[in-house]
Amino acid sequence: MVPLIELQRITKRFGALVANEAVDLQVQEGALHAIVGENGAGKTTLMRILYGYYLPDSGEIRLRGNPVHFRSPADAIASRIGMVSQHYSIIPELTVLDNLILGFETANSWGLLERRQAQTRATEMAASLDFAPHWSQPASELSPAEKQKLEILKLLWRNADILILDEPTAMLSPSDTGALFGNLMRLKQEGRTILLVTHKLSEVMQYADYVTVLRDGRKVAESAVADTDPQQLTRWIIGEEGKESEPSETISPTSVLTSAPVLEISDLWVKGDRGGWALQKFNLQLYPGEILGIAGVDGNGQTELVETLAGLRIPSKGNLKIQGVSMNHWSAAKRLQAGIRFLFDDRFRRGMIAAWSVRDNAILGSHRDPDIQSLGWYNLSAVQQRARALIQRFQVKTSGLNAPMSSLSGGNQQRLVIARTLNGSPKALIAYTPTRGLDIKGIESTYRVIREACAHGMAALVVSLDLEELMTYSTRIATIYRGQLTRAFEPEEFSREQIGAAMIGLEA
Repeated sequence: MVPLIELQRITKRFGALVANEAVDLQVQEGALHAIVGENGAGKTTLMRILYGYYLPDSGEIRLRGNPVHFRSPADAIASRIGMVSQHYSIIPELTVLDNLILGFETANSWGLLERRQAQTRATEMAASLDFAPHWSQPASELSPAEKQKLEILKLLWRNADILILDEPTAMLSPSDTGALFGNLMRLKQEGRTILLVTHKLSEVMQYADYVTVLRDGRKVAESAVADTDPQQLTRWIIGEEGKESEPSETISPTSVLTSAPVLEISDLWVKGDRGGWALQKFNLQLYPGEILGIAGVDGNGQTELVETLAGLRIPSKGNLKIQGVSMNHWSAAKRLQAGIRFLFDDRFRRGMIAAWSVRDNAILGSHRDPDIQSLGWYNLSAVQQRARALIQRFQVKTSGLNAPMSSLSGGNQQRLVIARTLNGSPKALIAYTPTRGLDIKGIESTYRVIREACAHGMAALVVSLDLEELMTYSTRIATIYRGQLTRAFEPEEFSREQIGAAMIGLEA
């Protein structure tokens, strides 16, 4: 049986960095084929070569047994291949309909767009994805799950039979993830072929037919999912073929609640972007030494909470205190100077500058530190020393300090942002989905550093959509529902059923 897709001996270099080296890949028609590996293993680069975004340095692509040469994504789209990247290609200011049809518009004989016909067709196609947006609303108002559906709908609008999805669940809640894979299964039943780049082995085991493992730019394994298991996949991914996978380290409860709180939130009320209260009657105390996890379904006030703590959103009522001092009217810069550190869910908008070098991103936000600058003049040696230390601490894979941040894989970008955020001796960490896009080792190293900082008195508030992660690493978990904290759980009370019920406003 001739594979639908064959990648033969694909090699791609970026300067001295070898992203893919002689990679072979075969994908069967109508299958869901997962591509897994550590951050920087070459997964996204390989898929971008298939999509025509990058040209391979050597190797060949075959489609249905025939050689093809994609010079751009337009060539791939013409061959009915589409790709949804980690970072959506949606233009926020345009309407949902305009984003959908952009580049593939139909016009009448007068040269006018046939918007009514386009909307009718769009509505029919969107129904298969359980997607019913207001077509005239700005795309910026869509939720992460709705943006994901719009991206997939864009592929279907372009008649794509081969769908490439790069980390599609990174920003989705568990319920939205289930809905996404329900849609993907329906598309697979219609005969479409799906390539899935993911770090989540549970997704591979539950939904994929085949899996390919990359490590350091090379293919190390390929298997039918039915013939492997998560432990074997983990060994292939991290290169420890001779070792059994070790369970994630859990955190023992500590007596932190007897100290004075580092952070206090009292009777906080915050308006949402669409009117109404995003946060209301919100009270929370964060104590030194603890990792307090905030669990909730996406859209229940998590974003507004983090933005308010960062000084990016003004509360209507309530009080915020850091070590007993009110910070209601402090700027974001003053909060940083006071020792509060922030990790946002969108590193591209709020964690990095893609066009800047790795070195410059390594000091972003801490560029006024006296050990790297004086009177506005930077000590280049000190800057480079700090950047190298951060890269080594979090094992960031990069071709060099002067490489643009955009050249790093998404996971390695996140590693550098986390390393920079946790540098020094912060008093409090406010983290929103800090492990987004990280592999197994990246997640472990992130929480190891957070634990180390908490052991020295830092307090960490971690907002995540991954309940398993919060139950593994938190010393307490509080649930948020419709902008209010509904319940707090001690470690001995951790239960998926009880926490899940509190996340939707119920008692288990």
